[in-house]
Amino acid sequence: MTTNQSGDPILYLRGETAALGPLESRLAESYWRWENNPRVRVGYGQQTPESLEARTEGLTHQLKRSANQARFTVYDLTGDQPVPVGISSLTIDHPRRNAEFFILIGEDASTGRGIGTEATRLTLDYAFHVTNLRCVYLSVLAPNTAAIHAYEKAGFRRIGERRLSGYWLGEPANELFMDAIASDFPGPSVVKSMIS
Repeated sequence: MTTNQSGDPILYLRGETAALGPLESRLAESYWRWENNPRVRVGYGQQTPESLEARTEGLTHQLKRSANQARFTVYDLTGDQPVPVGISSLTIDHPRRNAEFFILIGEDASTGRGIGTEATRLTLDYAFHVTNLRCVYLSVLAPNTAAIHAYEKAGFRRIGERRLSGYWLGEPANELFMDAIASDFPGPSVVKSMIS
């Protein structure tokens, strides 16, 4: 883990329950474990497990080519020490000043503590106040109500739905589209408080 002089992990933005730090090659095995968890894999992306070697190679590529990516390690701050528990990222379209948002929280973080919601809000804070994006958007399968609720609490709004475009637990499911814009950001902004 990348640490500062005191040995603590480097955290770019810190909330009450979650923080964002850099994506790190030393955490490749954790990222791989979280991404291959069936709870995370349900409904999206590659449906077969990925090897640790392939994930490590992919991470090396991601770390070298980050001009259109803002990728973060999500830390759980509810214990005595910050613990890495997930990833959030923005795939940025610089000419249009927008980005697609992704997040995953691994099995290391129990639900109900607001870590995913706060990590989402911190990523939006970074998107609007550091990267200066106009809009951040995402898609989520309609049966994933816990994720939808967390996204709404963090500042996303529903903007549409595509019928039967995905699968949830082996059954066809609708895909919900959501977006967030800076004027709707549910502050306060951690970034602004760091600067002022």
